[in-house]
Amino acid sequence: MFGLSFFEIAIIAILALVLLGPDRLPEAAKTIGKTLKDFKKTTEGLKDQIEREMFSAEKALDKLVEAPDVPPVAKAAMDSSPRPVVPAPAASRENVPGLEAALVESLAAPAPQPPAAVPAPVDPAAKPA
Repeated sequence: MFGLSFFEIAIIAILALVLLGPDRLPEAAKTIGKTLKDFKKTTEGLKDQIEREMFSAEKALDKLVEAPDVPPVAKAAMDSSPRPVVPAPAASRENVPGLEAALVESLAAPAPQPPAAVPAPVDPAAKPA
């Protein structure tokens, strides 16, 4: 009981008898009993409320999962009239901020030069023609 051995319970009972006396000990036991009963009732009520809330949340989640993603009217409308493909507009100063600065930097940078031509190696054993 509560992780207490018989010896520990006996010591607590003797101390309670000495401190409270034989007249007040039954009243104290009644009070402790009522307190524990009320505590148990409160915890059971709280446990039941949590279980009800969890069950209602699961039920609501199940309803969301069962609901269709797209209403049938909207899906039918999408299937009957496909959207035309429109090409993207060309980049200009009006629709791309900073385009002018990027173009100026690319024009100012020197173009990369191709590597210099390397002469072919001369074979010393080859005879001149």
